[in-house]
Amino acid sequence: MRKIPVYLLCGSDAEHRAAFLRQFCTVQQPLLVQFGPTGPEPANDEEAICRIDTAATPANTGHAIADCLQKADFDALWIDRDGAGSLQPLLLALQTPELRMRCRLRTVVYCANDHAALHRILDGEADVRAALAQCDLLAVEEMEPHALRRLRRQARAAQPNLEVIPLANSREIASLLSGANPVEALRFFLTLAVSGSLLLLLGRLGYSIADTVSVFLGTYLQALPFLLLGILLSSAIQVFVPAGFLQRVFPKNLFGGMLFGVLGGFVLPVCDCASIPVFRSLVRKGVPLPAAVTFMISAPIINPVVLLSTYYAFGGNVRIMLARMGFGIVCSVLIGLLFSLRKQSVFKPNEGPTCTCCHAHTEESAEAHPHAGEDCGDSETATAQRFPRVRLRLIEWLTHFREEFFEVAKFLLIGIGVSTVLQTVLGKQLQTMQFDGLLIGMLAMMMLAFLLSLCSSSDAVVGKNMGASLPMGAVMAFLVFGPMMDIKNLILMSSSFTKRFMVELLLATFGVSFLCVYIAFSLGLGGMLA
Repeated sequence: MRKIPVYLLCGSDAEHRAAFLRQFCTVQQPLLVQFGPTGPEPANDEEAICRIDTAATPANTGHAIADCLQKADFDALWIDRDGAGSLQPLLLALQTPELRMRCRLRTVVYCANDHAALHRILDGEADVRAALAQCDLLAVEEMEPHALRRLRRQARAAQPNLEVIPLANSREIASLLSGANPVEALRFFLTLAVSGSLLLLLGRLGYSIADTVSVFLGTYLQALPFLLLGILLSSAIQVFVPAGFLQRVFPKNLFGGMLFGVLGGFVLPVCDCASIPVFRSLVRKGVPLPAAVTFMISAPIINPVVLLSTYYAFGGNVRIMLARMGFGIVCSVLIGLLFSLRKQSVFKPNEGPTCTCCHAHTEESAEAHPHAGEDCGDSETATAQRFPRVRLRLIEWLTHFREEFFEVAKFLLIGIGVSTVLQTVLGKQLQTMQFDGLLIGMLAMMMLAFLLSLCSSSDAVVGKNMGASLPMGAVMAFLVFGPMMDIKNLILMSSSFTKRFMVELLLATFGVSFLCVYIAFSLGLGGMLA
């Protein structure tokens, strides 16, 4: 069944919304949804209108829209919503099973083409901020460049990905509404140009372009299966596991939750880049942050695939394998304990806990939506969502997987590109590195692990090759810190998490792993592993 695009139009002035609709609703047969008896007049006499009571529940709203869609073969659905405030009830209405099969939300537009609306945005009023946090486009009147820049800074404080475009730039707005965002296209071609220039520069400096491309493709193909597995698991958690279930199953005490995190890290064969989507889903579903952090840190080190690769890389030395596993468990628990003191949200403003039936809740909308993180809707809708048809659930799972993959994959490509350049430049020096002291060797190897961003399932081979010229403690620091944190992981996390949380995680991971390995090898662990 062909899905029609859905455009959600909000703002405080009905005439401005109607003018936007007349200008940019260009399809032949749209369905206009209006709330209450005093909505704006339709663009023409033949326009199909679905009028819904303002007091209708999200479930009833969704059913009413679905009934109207049955009357004709509509090309698009435009929802005209009066006022500011959270758009969560409408987003919930679009998640009813009938609409999920027929519609796909494309763009949420906020019309603010008058001075009063603009001042409300600049003043940071709570209801306007809640609406902007869920919008894709802020359409404004023509203004001076410095005023537009100030407005963009203020609006993007609520939604970092919000596009602020004057109505005079009708072609740019039309492109965004059609899904062909010129900014995204420009970024794509700019990325290609930068990548090509970088390859040419490496060739001029004497590095092999063929080797660079081989390293990039090899690293990407090595990481891709684990990333797919991680996204499949995270999508399954989002779609099939109710948040209330995880909150009931996870132990209430701190150490019990972290023990569950360690067990999950041991059982699930996910590498470092695959553990991040799972970590995001766990936190969204209400799993305590210390337990989720413990899982994310421990999984890339103690899962069976990594342990076996370590065993074979070091010629069947079980003690090195067990030492790496032990450091992974101890470090992950200590880092989890550090994050038990954190109270602030780890998500960006446009991210946050989600319920199984809707899009992301912002912090503002979560206050107005007290069941965030749980199944939404009235009892009839909740029952239908809890026991859905298998086909609907599978479609929802695959849809969530597709969206999250394309969201995460671009950050993985950037991370692998950075690490490929570093591997190409540093590769000739890796085999000749020699450090006599444990302290300097550990710091150098941890820095290399962070820069090279090797997959945790294969970094043991690199560590083994360096073992002849480096202290074993330095090699172990490489094997412990690298899977926990590297450039690739930070770039992956930047899509959803705040910069402050990433900096705290980086410093905590570096400090804890360095101290644990340094103390252990200073006390003579290296002799036991020989």
